[in-house]
Amino acid sequence: MRNKLVIGVLLAISTLTTVSAHVMVSPPQSKAGAAQKYEVRVHNESKVAATSIDLDIPDGVIVTDVAKPASGKYSTKTTGNRITAITWEIDVQPSKYVALAFTATNPDAAAELHWNVREHLADGSAVDWSDKPGSKEKGSVTKLTGAEN
Repeated sequence: MRNKLVIGVLLAISTLTTVSAHVMVSPPQSKAGAAQKYEVRVHNESKVAATSIDLDIPDGVIVTDVAKPASGKYSTKTTGNRITAITWEIDVQPSKYVALAFTATNPDAAAELHWNVREHLADGSAVDWSDKPGSKEKGSVTKLTGAEN
């Protein structure tokens, strides 16, 4: 019984280690209506470089600034005056990490923001991090709490 428990704990820890190292949007919690600095964190555990990251901006989120990455560049897609997607063209080598920052105003209503990210790799493959059907990797969620006072 004890051996099974130890094996279970070790498996849980190894799963947490694997899950924590990927593409995610941070922070996981913010306030409704607040201006928030977000980061798309890219942990490249692939055997090839990550070449670009596409981020879909959830409805109601208003992007006010996108920080230029230390190396590479970014572009935005808009609908009217609202930024609906950001693409960073970057070079993240295997076992390296980069944080891609942007600032946005959260929607006023308390809710959850579901972030859809697509990571493009140098071998031509792509990994989707989302809640969309067919996605193999879980997307990040930011939980919004009550509006700021």
